[in-house]
Amino acid sequence: MVQVEGLNKWFGDLHIQNDVNLTIRRNEVVVIIGASGSGKSTLLRCICGLESFSSGNIFIDGVSINDIKKNRKMRSEIGVVFQQFNLFPNMTVMDNLILGPCKVKRMAKNDAIAKAMHLLQQVGIPEKAHSYIGTLSGGQQQRVAIARALAMEPKLMLFDEPTSALDAEMIQEVLCVMKSLAMSGMTMVVVTHELKFAKEVADTVVYFDAGKVVEFGRPDIIFNSPKEHRTKLFLSKII
Repeated sequence: MVQVEGLNKWFGDLHIQNDVNLTIRRNEVVVIIGASGSGKSTLLRCICGLESFSSGNIFIDGVSINDIKKNRKMRSEIGVVFQQFNLFPNMTVMDNLILGPCKVKRMAKNDAIAKAMHLLQQVGIPEKAHSYIGTLSGGQQQRVAIARALAMEPKLMLFDEPTSALDAEMIQEVLCVMKSLAMSGMTMVVVTHELKFAKEVADTVVYFDAGKVVEFGRPDIIFNSPKEHRTKLFLSKII
């Protein structure tokens, strides 16, 4: 589904994406790990078109991201969940969920509401449909953010450290929703420090360092018998 080919990006003199090559198959869950500042989040932002890049290319279903950025419908097929929830605080949960489908997809309001209620059931907070965002806990807000992304019927979901701003109890709420989504067959790319989640859910784990893909493979191989010295050194500090 996703092909990253020779991706390079500079921030001034900083080479933040250094000849990155990565393949993500349909229905695959790819978890990207690595130290803060290694370029993981920038890679996600390049994949969804929020960041430009200096050279190389990214293809989603064979279509260049440069073409996708020009096409509203195709952009809507990439869902993104960030560290910060980016919800509209002056709107209810329901209004947050139906805004995109009604405005971008031209979905009838009644259909959008029905879909939103189904998604709120899926993420476990249907009773919050008419609550304002400010009244929700952090875990509830992140679940709303996931439901909002799913409301656009994406074929690819990107998660950029979605639990980093949450406390331990709320983290488990969000990870449970993500595990359920992975089991449903959604293609997912997840940047996270939650190694237990990576071990349980990922099909492929990618270790990213200094803007490069250092090593990738099945979770059992990466966590138990990594080949690269940099991978071993990183894991020795956090496991």
